[in-house]
Amino acid sequence: MNWKKALKIVNHFISTLLIIILLCSFYVMISSKVSGGQPTIFGNQLMLVLSGSMEPTIDTGSVVGVKEVKDTTNLKKGDIVTFYSPIKKNTIVTHRIIDVKGEGEFTQYITKGDNNETDDPRPVPSSKIIGKYSGINVPYVGYILQFLQSKNGIALSLILPGMIIIIYNIISLWMAFNREYGSKGKSKEERVA
Repeated sequence: MNWKKALKIVNHFISTLLIIILLCSFYVMISSKVSGGQPTIFGNQLMLVLSGSMEPTIDTGSVVGVKEVKDTTNLKKGDIVTFYSPIKKNTIVTHRIIDVKGEGEFTQYITKGDNNETDDPRPVPSSKIIGKYSGINVPYVGYILQFLQSKNGIALSLILPGMIIIIYNIISLWMAFNREYGSKGKSKEERVA
């Protein structure tokens, strides 16, 4: 394979990668705005894990998939659930159920992080349950996703790939123009030599 063919393959790969990054950025931004919170993919809400309370099961900085649960009163001991904290307003927690108290609409869950020494301070009412951990766990992507949801992240993830694609295409056009018209301007002797 000659170097021109290899360069062409690399160029197509870079262009495709930049377009994929741009599309993913659009998806994350739009999905976050439409859902009013976390992006969703294949029926899983993508939640960021920002603490080490569930290590080693779930690492800090991971993105986990959380499936909505129709009947939040029917969860079992051992299930990993995501819920609104009964203590801190607007705080979302992902912990394991270690005990179930009550039944029906009065069901409450005793939860604990796998890496924590003690149970969570208050039981979680079934009404606070967002969903159940689906087993999707992508380590360290949470840091990137958290950045992409910030104003700077949205701007950077939309503008930077777009600018790179534009600059890349300008350079490609300039090189093609030089190959086509640069050699025509030379004399016959210069082209042969």
